[in-house]
Amino acid sequence: MADSLNWGILATGGIARQFAAGLKVSKTGRLVAVGSRTLESASSFCEKFGGKPYGSYEDVLADPEVQAIYIALPHHMHMEWTIRCAQAGKAILCEKPFTLNTAEAEKALAAVKEAGVFFMEAFMYRCAPQTLKLKELLDSGVIGKPEMMNAEFGFHASEDWTNFRGVAALGGGGLMDVGTYCVSLGRLVAGAEPESATYSAIINEKGYDASGSGCLRFPGGFTMHFGTGVHLDLKNDARIYGSKGWIEIENPWKCSKGSKMTVRVKGAEPEVYDLGITNDELYGYEADAVAAFIDARECPYVTVADTVGQMRTLDTLRATTGLRFESALGE
Repeated sequence: MADSLNWGILATGGIARQFAAGLKVSKTGRLVAVGSRTLESASSFCEKFGGKPYGSYEDVLADPEVQAIYIALPHHMHMEWTIRCAQAGKAILCEKPFTLNTAEAEKALAAVKEAGVFFMEAFMYRCAPQTLKLKELLDSGVIGKPEMMNAEFGFHASEDWTNFRGVAALGGGGLMDVGTYCVSLGRLVAGAEPESATYSAIINEKGYDASGSGCLRFPGGFTMHFGTGVHLDLKNDARIYGSKGWIEIENPWKCSKGSKMTVRVKGAEPEVYDLGITNDELYGYEADAVAAFIDARECPYVTVADTVGQMRTLDTLRATTGLRFESALGE
């Protein structure tokens, strides 16, 4: 466990800004360095959030003050920079999805293992009090054995989107961007890997999944159905049905202020949990989770094995609907 941790951030986009804001409210994190393709971009970022600006990612890795790196780069750059961070001896928090496929994940994680550094895929919702309470409730058996689950995560970006998430070859589309959260939560609830996974998607003229729906079936019969999309607004909630009752989660991904989690058991009054937090706190909890488990080299909220299982499931889902990423290793 580290009482304090010096962070470097690679990239200066929206998700990097959210994590930097989280460091300001975290108990352990301190931003000391930010890398961008241009010094101007890094300097502008540091004026708001602090840290020393660098005009390259390599310079952040070379900074002796930096103990941990948050990789906020586009999906297709995660494998390369995870390997570079590991070789530099830095703890790693890599934005989801970890890589474009399992082959890339295994190559990157081999470097992590060889270097003996901390690694965690950045599913920030897994570190939030609401998600930890959900896991506690499920383990207690309050709703009995989970039998079915529905989850959604989607938003409506403009059709002329220029973001990398709208580039098919680079891992664009709904499944890898926001659908991956649904898959992650389903696997968390099941406590196992799916025995089958299917995905039906609307593939647009640019070659990525604009929206889609999928189903995971786990050993014992538990099924999880999900919807996702980058050009489709969805309710963005989750419901878990068990043999004794069900749990409704109003906002499982951002766990925002005012959103609630309700447990409904037959014959009892609904039990409501108000564990919503600010967006800054959401990322602050994630940074503190890295500090708390850095000596163990992985966090129990998102283990290395969990990340590999996640990537394998995403590969299977993509295969059922014909999604391929031309820039990915082995595709």
